[in-house]
This record gives sequence, structure tokens and C-alpha cells, in this order.
Amino acid sequence: MSLQVTRLHLATMLEEWPVHGFLVTHPGGAVLVDTGVGGPQQVLADHRVVNRSVADALDVDGDAEILPGLSVVTTPGHTIGHQSVVVSTDNGAEVLIGDAAYKCQLYLEPDDGDLPPGQASDPAAWRESVGRVHALRPDRVHFCHDTAVIHS
Repeated sequence: MSLQVTRLHLATMLEEWPVHGFLVTHPGGAVLVDTGVGGPQQVLADHRVVNRSVADALDVDGDAEILPGLSVVTTPGHTIGHQSVVVSTDNGAEVLIGDAAYKCQLYLEPDDGDLPPGQASDPAAWRESVGRVHALRPDRVHFCHDTAVIHS
């Protein structure tokens, strides 16, 4: 059995902002990749975020292989320690981009100028990270806040 990615719709915030997590199945079981915890405090309070301690418990810095075929790569810019997940599937690499790009349009056109609020704490590092994901030449890119999936 190869690794497979399944998108999970966890919530919709602010009426039009989907929140996705991902289930990665592999020969030994499954791994849940969530979107992390962040956003305006009033939104977090309204949605009763409960996974802060879980996110803090998994401390992986830099690029690392989590399991055979499942890796994290550094994609700073949204935040200093942001990481994206790379899953090796039978179709090629699939990237769970996290908040490195909120929407597919930001991924496709990172030099378009204005960024939405909160997208980049460091715009130069953010653009470099989006370029790094492009350089991976993934077969698919999945977004945490967009229902679109980019296919190469």
C-alpha cells in the first residue's frame, strides 16, 4: 500500500474560510496533519481551539523525515518556524502546504503584490518558501484554507 492523502473539512471560519486537515494513510496506519493553531484571538475563542498542547508536543525543527515517504520541510515566512508536509505517493509528491499559502492563487502568483492580512510575517522569506515548494515540482499541492488542489 502506498501513502495516500485524504482532505478533512474541519470547520469553516468567518463564513467563507475553510479549515482543512489531512489524513495520510501509510502501511503502518495513519497520520493526522492538522492546520495548526493561529488566527485572530476572537476567532480562536469563538471556535474553542483545543489542540494547542498537542501542537506543542510534537517538536520537529527544520527538514525531517517523519516516516518513510512522509517528510516536513521548512517554509518560513508565514511564521518563523512554519513547515509544510511532503507525502510521496504513487502519483508523485503531494505537498500539504499549510499556511505557507492560504489560497491557491497566492501559491500560483506569489509576486502579485499585496498579501492578505496574516499571510506573511516576513514577506521576503514567505516568497522564498513558496519558491521552494515550487522547486519540489509536486504532483499536487493541497491548501488548508482553499478547497482547490493544484495538479502539475
